[in-house]
Amino acid sequence: MTPTDAELIRRRALVALSSNRVPGYHFPGHFLDLQCTRYDRGGIVLEMDTCAHNSDPGGTANLGAVAFLADMALASSCRVFVDPTRRTATLKLHMDFCGGEARGRIRAQAHSSGFSERTALAQAQCYGEVSALGRPILRMTGTWVSPPSPDGRPLHPLPWEHDANAAAAPLLAPGELDAMERDVLKRVERALRDAKHGEFMQRLWAPVVRHGARGTTGRLPLGLHVGNRVGHVQGGLSLYTALVTALAAVPHHPVLTAVSAWYISPGEGRSLNARTTILQKGRNIAVVRAEVFATGGKRVLEVVSNHAIARR
Repeated sequence: MTPTDAELIRRRALVALSSNRVPGYHFPGHFLDLQCTRYDRGGIVLEMDTCAHNSDPGGTANLGAVAFLADMALASSCRVFVDPTRRTATLKLHMDFCGGEARGRIRAQAHSSGFSERTALAQAQCYGEVSALGRPILRMTGTWVSPPSPDGRPLHPLPWEHDANAAAAPLLAPGELDAMERDVLKRVERALRDAKHGEFMQRLWAPVVRHGARGTTGRLPLGLHVGNRVGHVQGGLSLYTALVTALAAVPHHPVLTAVSAWYISPGEGRSLNARTTILQKGRNIAVVRAEVFATGGKRVLEVVSNHAIARR
């Protein structure tokens, strides 16, 4: 982490906090600066550049950033079928990792045929792929619903759902930040301090993992830095919490090949807490179950992931 990169990350965080004052989006999306190049019923394309703020020490995009991008693309593909003021929420999500490296400009494309009326709360099936350098990184599918917002009020549209030429939010001075915004900057500074080898995003978004007699546990403190626009943990980042904890449980099977996740309740409170159970650990393949709970023990997420040993 060079001083120049660190200063760019600080400014990026302040710009994201300033933009977050405009209702409709959230800090993580502004911080990653997702760019929407297509948004219609034929499909959606979101793109993200790999830079110091979202990469791992080897120069590839952090898994949390990739999971965030994939989740946002799938979710947006069904939003073209609802009013922009409506909320959408994830029911389940599946990803197959294809082996491509997440470097440079990363592209997520997704499509949906809209919401089925077969169930009382209509569900939409969504399909997509994330690619970089001309190779697929992962293929994903998911199911979304459009429930009422938590307080019953309409939501403001996402940036690509309204005028793309809207004026940028004025940059806030540090003295203008409220308590939650100041907390985000403190977390950014702490992550920069601890990112000795360029792992800034791991420090900002990854849970603290501990090893125990029965497996691994992970704890992610919550705040504006991981929240979505209704105040819950963003779906890709709650999945990332489970995956980091699961990967730590099977260190000799470091290649993540697939994951399936069921979203049970919103991630909210003081922290997300994950715990793992190793279902299988063989010569080549491991299977891990990760359970994620909110404050008070409310179940948020059930995840099963497949892990493998790399070819020599």
